[in-house]
Amino acid sequence: MVLLRNMTFFDKYINKAPSKTAKRCHKMDKKGMELSLNMIIYVILGLVFLGVALGFITGYIPQLLDSLKGFPQPSIPPTSDKPISFIPSYAIRNRDVKMTVSFLNTEAGDVPATVVPQIRCSDIPDVRVKASGLNVPVGEVRDYHILVWVPKTTTPAMYACTMTVSQTEDTFILEVK
Repeated sequence: MVLLRNMTFFDKYINKAPSKTAKRCHKMDKKGMELSLNMIIYVILGLVFLGVALGFITGYIPQLLDSLKGFPQPSIPPTSDKPISFIPSYAIRNRDVKMTVSFLNTEAGDVPATVVPQIRCSDIPDVRVKASGLNVPVGEVRDYHILVWVPKTTTPAMYACTMTVSQTEDTFILEVK
């Protein structure tokens, strides 16, 4: 310690001791390494954000988020006057759209599990409905979760359609987007 205090300006700043120089070089190496690691992290984050932005632009991420959501719930329950209630009343060309069909069985007997909702539209030749059947006793309400698909060649417009569950029918307007 005494030597450091009594060192001249020349000795202290110009003739640096090797151990101090080695320590300073070692510190510089770390700073340079931190800079490169930070740059790598920034590049990775930039690529991730670019991927997310491209996902939103191409429509992949909204489609993924929609698939993670559950089936929508009808806001109006079925009644004896209108035993079929469903949501939504649109379809997207060449894509499965989740639809919930609430059905009140007002028929003379139970609806067996082999029955699934069907949709027929006047100007759309190929409306596909994927669903699992439900056993619906007389006087009870059940929700069918269905996937509705229309061909890519369908012109975006409003179409008059009929939904059938067993022997019960309901007419509605289907918007194709």
